[in-house]
Amino acid sequence: MSDHDDVIPPSPQHREEEAVQHVLREVHAGRHLHDVLQDSYVTDRTEGGAHDHILDHPEVTRAVGDDIIAEMRRMIDEA
Repeated sequence: MSDHDDVIPPSPQHREEEAVQHVLREVHAGRHLHDVLQDSYVTDRTEGGAHDHILDHPEVTRAVGDDIIAEMRRMIDEA
């Protein structure tokens, strides 16, 4: 039995939290939220409408503001 046999895959909530932390880091570094949401790091860790969960995250809301969140929702709906 190897050490890898006991590894439990991360839960969807954990993967979403990883995506949220990535979004926060990148937005604080000056990248536009829309561009960050297109990163494979984010898309690989979210399923379906999970972008909404990221946009609803309190830390993300504080980081980018309600106006930017509304803009992103419109862009996602149009895509």
